[in-house]
Amino acid sequence: MPGDHDGDPDFIREFRETRRHLPHWQSPGAVHFLTFTLEERYLCDLTEPPQARVIIAALQHWHDVRYRLDDYTVMPDHVHVLLRPLKTEQGWVSLSKITGGLKGWTAHRINRLLGRRGTLWQDETFDHVVRGTRDYNEIAHYIRMNPVTAELVDRAENWPWWGRGAVCRGMEGDGNGTV
Repeated sequence: MPGDHDGDPDFIREFRETRRHLPHWQSPGAVHFLTFTLEERYLCDLTEPPQARVIIAALQHWHDVRYRLDDYTVMPDHVHVLLRPLKTEQGWVSLSKITGGLKGWTAHRINRLLGRRGTLWQDETFDHVVRGTRDYNEIAHYIRMNPVTAELVDRAENWPWWGRGAVCRGMEGDGNGTV
């Protein structure tokens, strides 16, 4: 498999494509847009303060450790994230390591809050390699406006479960998703 030359699937050194039901592309140094969704739509409301705080704490915990977190929003049944995996001595942190850690930790904590066991998140995560400044800005706008579009609030600034993990100035660089 491309990008897996060192045998450690948690890190990549070059472009990687994997597939289960969905195709998954990861490009070293690129910004990625991720969406992870509840296994069952009405399993719980992720925007209830205890659940939302767990998700945001997890996102912020790994900021500057596994990735640079740019934008996120927590919706009732899904989470949108805009991030850039970080490079380590072993290579770039893989999206599977990032999403596995986020989804595993949050599932454990949220299940405990709800007094339940079992699967919380859908197995696969939607991911998209951001392809330049225009794509980045459109996705950041989509993330910010998603609660308004869903008619959960009338103005984006009224949504309590949105944030930025880093100073977000858009993407500067070569226009190919790398800076």
